[in-house]
Amino acid sequence: MRAEIMVPRAAPRDSRSPFYTYRVPERMASRIAPGQLVAVPFGERMAAGIVWALDASDEAAADQAATPENLRPLASILLEDALLLPAQRALAEWLADHYAAPLGSAARLLLPPGLLRSLRTVLRPLAESAQPSPDVSGDAAVVLGMLRGRGRLNRDELEETLGVARATAATKLLRTHKLAALGVELPGAQTGARRERLVRLVGASAALATWRETARTRLDSLPLPPPRRLSRRPADPGERDAERLLRQLAVLDVLSRPARGVSDKASGAGTTWRLEELRRLTRATAGALAELERAGLIAIAEVDMRHDPLAGRTIARNDPLPLTPPQRDALAAILRAGETEPHVVLLHGITGSGKTEVYLQALAAILARGQRGIMLVPEIALTSQALARFAGRFPGRVALLHSGLTDAERLDEWRRIHAGQVDIVVGSRSALFAPVAHLGLIVVDEEHESAYKEERIPTYHARDAAVRLGRITGAAVVLGSATPSVETYWLARQGVYRLVELRERAPVSLSPAPAADVGAPPAALAPPAALAPPAALAPPAALAPPGLPPVTIIDLRAELRAGNTSILSEALRIALQDTLHRGEQAILFLNRRGMASAVMCRECGFALRCLHCDVSMTFHAGERAIICHYCGRRQPVPTTCPNCWSASIRYFGLGTERVEATVKRQFPSARVLRWDRDTAKTRQAHEDLLRTFAERRADVLVGTQMIAKGLDLPAVTLVGVVSADVALFLPDFRASERSFQLLTQVAGRAGRGEWPGRVLVQTFNPEHFCIKTAALHDYPAFFAAEVSARERYGYPPFRRFVKCTYEHRDRYSAQIEATMLGERLEKLIQDLELPDTDIVGPAPAFLERLRGRYRWQIIIRSPDPRPLLSALSPAGLPRGWSVDVDPATSL
Repeated sequence: MRAEIMVPRAAPRDSRSPFYTYRVPERMASRIAPGQLVAVPFGERMAAGIVWALDASDEAAADQAATPENLRPLASILLEDALLLPAQRALAEWLADHYAAPLGSAARLLLPPGLLRSLRTVLRPLAESAQPSPDVSGDAAVVLGMLRGRGRLNRDELEETLGVARATAATKLLRTHKLAALGVELPGAQTGARRERLVRLVGASAALATWRETARTRLDSLPLPPPRRLSRRPADPGERDAERLLRQLAVLDVLSRPARGVSDKASGAGTTWRLEELRRLTRATAGALAELERAGLIAIAEVDMRHDPLAGRTIARNDPLPLTPPQRDALAAILRAGETEPHVVLLHGITGSGKTEVYLQALAAILARGQRGIMLVPEIALTSQALARFAGRFPGRVALLHSGLTDAERLDEWRRIHAGQVDIVVGSRSALFAPVAHLGLIVVDEEHESAYKEERIPTYHARDAAVRLGRITGAAVVLGSATPSVETYWLARQGVYRLVELRERAPVSLSPAPAADVGAPPAALAPPAALAPPAALAPPAALAPPGLPPVTIIDLRAELRAGNTSILSEALRIALQDTLHRGEQAILFLNRRGMASAVMCRECGFALRCLHCDVSMTFHAGERAIICHYCGRRQPVPTTCPNCWSASIRYFGLGTERVEATVKRQFPSARVLRWDRDTAKTRQAHEDLLRTFAERRADVLVGTQMIAKGLDLPAVTLVGVVSADVALFLPDFRASERSFQLLTQVAGRAGRGEWPGRVLVQTFNPEHFCIKTAALHDYPAFFAAEVSARERYGYPPFRRFVKCTYEHRDRYSAQIEATMLGERLEKLIQDLELPDTDIVGPAPAFLERLRGRYRWQIIIRSPDPRPLLSALSPAGLPRGWSVDVDPATSL
C-alpha cells in the first residue's frame, strides 16, 4: 500500500506536485487512514506529514522508480484520530488552486494551533548492539553514551550544543551502524486534554490548628538548617526533618490564603493551587506533600484543564424573539437553501433589521436536525457582542476562535470542536477552518468587510472560502450585510445566490435605561434657548426609509465661508449639545487615528516622513510621539525643523485624538470615550470599551471603523461623521464602495432603541454620489451607479484581478524585475490567446517604499486568470514576488 503524504513544512512551491509517496508497512495497514498525522523519513531527517490519500492497488506507480519495494516506509502514526476531515482536505486543495498557493500553506490553516511548532525530532538508542562499533568515536561516541543514559535526545538541543554540522555527522554515523534512530514526538499537550494536578485544603480548622501546634513543638526540639542551606538537601537528619516541617507549614499557609492560584478558574474556593506552582513557591518535596495528604489535611487530584476564553464572564440567557413576516420568510429561505435552490443566501437587511435573530433561529433549526454551524464575524471587536448573543442562546454549546486568543486557548477550543463537544463555532475568519463535522450552516456576517481577506499566502477571502466549503459539505451559506459587496450583490442579481431582503427595522425588544437612571445632565450642558439649529446651519435631512435615522449632509465649505474653522460644524455642535442635555449617547466617527495626520514646518514646507515608508508620520499627543502607522516607527515630537532649524513646527490634519480633545474642551462635563487601535490593543481592551459604553458610563464615543460595524447600542441617538472624505478619492477601484459602506454602517448605529436617531455627515463633497446615496440609505441606487462604472472599465465582478508585487531594498532592482515579469506576462497572454486579458503596469505601488523595501506592482485583469497563473507558475517567480488573487484593494 502506498500513501500520498503532504509535509506542511516542506511542501514544494509548485502546487502541481505537492505530495511525497511512501510505503505503508504491513503493521500499519489496518490503522492508517487519510487525514492522520504521521512521521516520515525526509532526507536525513524525520518530519511530520499528513496522509492525504492511500493507494492499495498493486499497479505500478506513475513513476516506475517509485515501486512499493524501493519506497521509504512510514515511520509511525503520531495520532490515531484524523487531524483533517475529508471536507477540510478538499477545501485546502481548492484554496491552493484558486489562490495560486502551495498546498502546504493552505493545509497549515487547518491544523491545530501551534502543532507544527511543537513537533520535536528526537534521537533514540537501538538495542541491536550492546557495545559501540570501533568506528564510532568522538562526537558519535559521546552522543551514544548520552542516549543510553537518558533514553532519548532532542535533535534541536543536540544541534545547539554541537552545531549543525557536528550533530548531523554524529547522528548519521550512529544511524549507519544501527545504534540509534530518529523519530518525531508530539508533546502530550497536543495529543489530548491537558491534565494538571491540583492541591487544596480539606482538613477542618481544628485539625489544621492541632497539626500546626504539633509541628511547631517538634521544631523546637530540632536543629534548624541555616537559611543559606535551604536551597539544597541538609546532611544532618534532624535538619532534614526540620526543613520538611518548615516547608509543610509553608504549604498550609499558602493554601490558607484567599483567592490565589487557580481558585478563580478551578475551584472558586480560594484554596486551590497547581501542584507544580505550589512546589516552586514552597520547595516542598513530593514526599512532604504526600505526608500531608495521608494526614487528611490536603487533597491532591488530577483534573482535565483547559484555557477557557469565557472564564469569568457572566452571559445572560436570552430566548428567541418573535419574528416579523420578512424575518420568517428569510428564515424559511435559509432552511431551504441547498435543497431546491442555491445553497448560498444573501441576506440583505438594513441596519437594525434583525439579521442576528434570523441567524440564531436558523442555527437552532440546524441543531435540531443534528447538524452544526459556524458563525463568522469580521472583527475581534464584534466577537464579544456576538458571543454574548450566541452563548446566551446556546449555553455550553459554543466555541470561540479568533487571533486574539492565546495559543493555549485556541488549542483547547480546537480540541473541543474536534471532539464534537460543541455545536457552534463563533469567530473571525480563521474559525472557518475549525474541524466541524456534520456541518449544516455557515453564516458570514458583514460579508462585505475587508477583514475577511487574508494578506499572507494563501491570500484567501473567508467569504468565498465559506461558499466553497458549503458546496463541499452541502451546508447552507448565509452572507449577511446591510451593504453587500458589489460582487456578492451582482451574483445574487444574476441568480447564482438567492437574494433575501429585510427593508424595515425589527421592533425594539430591549429598551435603553431612561436618562434618570444614569443621572441628570450637567447644568452646563443645558442650552438656554431652543435646541433646533437655524435653517442656515442645518440643511434638510435626506428622506430616509421607514425606521432608519434621517441623515443631514453638512457642507464644510459653507462652514469655512461662515468663519467656522472648528472640526465640529455648528449644526453638529448643537446636535451634540442637545443629545447630552437629554442624557442620551452619541457616536463621532472619523476613520483616522492620532491628533494630527501631518507634521510640517511653516517656514520651508518640510514634512516629517517615515525613514522606512513613503508616508507622513502622525502626531499622537497621548504618547507624546510621532508614529508611522505602517511600520510602527516612532520618534520624539520635534521642537525645530530638521531642514531649516526653524521653530515653526505645526500640526495639520485631524484624527480621533483631536476629535476627543475638541469634544472635551467644548463639553467639559461630558464623559468621552475613544475607541481605536491605540486604545484597544488587546481583546480585553475591546471588551472593556464596549462594556463601558453599553452600560452608559460614557456619553460620547469617538472612534474609527471599529465602531461602525454591527454594534447594537440602543441609547445612541446621534451619529456624527466628522469627515466623510477620508479615503473617498484614493486611487483604488473600491474607494467609493468602501466609503459608502462605512457611512451607511456608522449611520445605522443611531436610533436602534426606542428613541429616534439622527445622523450628521460633514463633507467637502456633498454632491458625490457615494455620499448622497449613503444619506438616503439607498443601496440599490449606489449599486446601479457603481456596477455601471465597473462594467465600463472592466473591474470586478466583470473581470478578476490578480496583484503581483515585487519587493526589494533597491529601487532599480525592483523596477527591473517588475519590467521583466511584465514582458513575460504580455508574451504569455499572446501565446495563450486569452480573451479580455491584459495587465496594468508595471508601476510603483501606491506606497512605493514600505518598511524599508521598494515595491512595484503588476495587476492582471482577466475573466479567468487561472490559465495564465498556471502557465506562469508560482515556482517560476523569483524570491521577492507575492501573488494576491482577488485583492481587496488595488493599492
